[in-house]
Amino acid sequence: MKLTVATALAALSGTSLAHGGVTSYLIDNKNYTGYVWSDPYEGQHDLIQRSWHMNPLNDPASLNITCNNKGITVPGTFHASVTAGSSIRSTWVTPDGFGWPHTLGPIIAYMASCGDDCTTITDTSSLKWFKIAEEGLRAGYAIGEEDGWFQNDLWENRRTEYWNVTVPKGLKPGKYMIRHEIIMLELNPVQFYPNCAHLEVAGEGTLVPSDEYLVQFPGGYKLTGKYCH
Repeated sequence: MKLTVATALAALSGTSLAHGGVTSYLIDNKNYTGYVWSDPYEGQHDLIQRSWHMNPLNDPASLNITCNNKGITVPGTFHASVTAGSSIRSTWVTPDGFGWPHTLGPIIAYMASCGDDCTTITDTSSLKWFKIAEEGLRAGYAIGEEDGWFQNDLWENRRTEYWNVTVPKGLKPGKYMIRHEIIMLELNPVQFYPNCAHLEVAGEGTLVPSDEYLVQFPGGYKLTGKYCH
């Protein structure tokens, strides 16, 4: 699926007063605290999530676009157990605990196989991702209409502070990284907010995505083109 993000979106206006990311995950009824953003970065331990910066990314060709600025493992990083077909709930707020501060643009989730261990991967740009969920523009709305976007549901907890996605039923067991991302279209250039975490998928599935459904970051988006996917 492709989303139109033509540079004509520069006509959209907005004010960016705060930023944020995924601050917790609920996986198979177990809660996992996310990375606590700080500037400068402070040492944290025993998380499934990679480190992230609350400020947005603007360059889709940057190596940071995969798992956010830094995007490194913290000491004791581990994999959260999840059964294929189960739900993962991500909580999106600002580091100071307020609701998500933006309204326009899609929210997307990808997964990528890590081989034996996600925590040892340092070059996240080498991973090949497949999309498992997306909330794009709702039917009947124009790009600049806030109610057309699920992101507006997250705005200051207007309707929810959560987003639920499902690990594909039948997915082959193994170690995977999950990449949640909000793309904010209010300003020019477009703002990207990716966050990555580590999963160990259980089940009896045998399915793996074919190459036509895989994408690498950077490489998935181009601001100069007509589409981003």
